[in-house]
Amino acid sequence: MKRPLLALTLLFGVATAQIGEPSTQLVKSLSTLNPAETAEGFRADGVRFTTKNRSGLLYSVSGTATLNPQGQRALAQLVGAATGYGAGIAGPVAEFLGSRVAELAGQGEVGLAVEEFVLTLNVTGDAAPYGVQFGLELPVVPAESFPPSRHLLGPKDARVVIREFSDFQCPYCAEYATGILPELKRTLLARGDVRFEYHHLPLTSIHANAQLAAEAAECVVAANTPKDFWGYHDALFARQRAWANLADVQPYFVRLAQEIGLSNDGMAACLTQGRYTREVREAFQVATQELGLNSTPSVFVGGYRVPAGAAGTLAGYERAIARLEAFTE
Repeated sequence: MKRPLLALTLLFGVATAQIGEPSTQLVKSLSTLNPAETAEGFRADGVRFTTKNRSGLLYSVSGTATLNPQGQRALAQLVGAATGYGAGIAGPVAEFLGSRVAELAGQGEVGLAVEEFVLTLNVTGDAAPYGVQFGLELPVVPAESFPPSRHLLGPKDARVVIREFSDFQCPYCAEYATGILPELKRTLLARGDVRFEYHHLPLTSIHANAQLAAEAAECVVAANTPKDFWGYHDALFARQRAWANLADVQPYFVRLAQEIGLSNDGMAACLTQGRYTREVREAFQVATQELGLNSTPSVFVGGYRVPAGAAGTLAGYERAIARLEAFTE
């Protein structure tokens, strides 16, 4: 598959994805298209599609469509329903199909990122109306593709792994650290079969002090113990507004360790010499280039990315874990 041509994203909105729910819900949500059941699956307004289930839950949707205006709208509505984003994503999909379909003809299978989902398209024909073979699924990242993490909460052999890719200067990450993470500790991590991992993803193009903050957290570990990362992690996020815009932030980071009762021996030298600069930059490269991440916090349950809205609620994690267990073969 070629790399995605375009990423369709929403600035606002929370998905209630039909993928991961009983497949009957998808057909019900398409009532305005009046889908008719066929021997192979369903058809509606120039779109034919079939569903694939795992453990009784919708795993993927695939089919064919005629890309006239009616077919474009129907396919876009199907994508909106199956992802759970509804009209919020159906509109951009319909616009994309209407404006870009001609250039896709004859290119073979291409991938389109639709929030955390992938829509594959194989457009055929020499002129409009074009035809298309499509598939929609929630991609899974193999466990070996994730970088190892030095910062863990929970057992190393946990059945479920939650991975957060975070930026210490990101205000949304601060909300996550002070809001949802404590709730995860009290509930899911208390079960004994869930592990939480922290991964560095400093977005230096918009957060000038994020790289040094990540390095400071590593220097704190070097001066103390691995578990002390979490105390410094909490302090960085709790006091984010105090240091985020400092022109010379290094003295603050050194002083902060002492203020929360940790040793800061060697921290100044550690930061000045950039002992962890390469490590943090490599973490950024893996997250952005190999995993395709460009925002924080980015959260995965197992190999499945959790949409931003769901990642901010305990119920979102419970649904993600249930889906992970159902999809794991």
